[in-house]
Amino acid sequence: MPDRDEDDVIAIHGAMLATETDFHGPAAYLALCAVAGLQPTAEGYGFLLALDGDGEPYTAVLWDVEYVRLLLSAWEAGEARDVMVPAEKVIGHIREWPWMWVGFTAWPAGAVPSADA
Repeated sequence: MPDRDEDDVIAIHGAMLATETDFHGPAAYLALCAVAGLQPTAEGYGFLLALDGDGEPYTAVLWDVEYVRLLLSAWEAGEARDVMVPAEKVIGHIREWPWMWVGFTAWPAGAVPSADA
């Protein structure tokens, strides 16, 4: 995945919270971290589901869970999904979206906003 500039606008197609309380409990959170190659933390992670310039799905991993929680709330209120994501909030990128690389079939409510915006 190419590096992204701090001025990049990410067209987000979905988001999810990867924390012990927001993602099916502690065991599921630990499993998600293991598959994603992330170190489990008490705060967890936020994932932004996006497409790169070639239309390939990727997941931006953010350390700021509350920022992603605010984005989810904004989407529920009908606000746009094209956002400037501060570079310092993104700790990495993973090819594909979580359900493509994790064997979980159930997702928390509100984790995957529709991509029709």
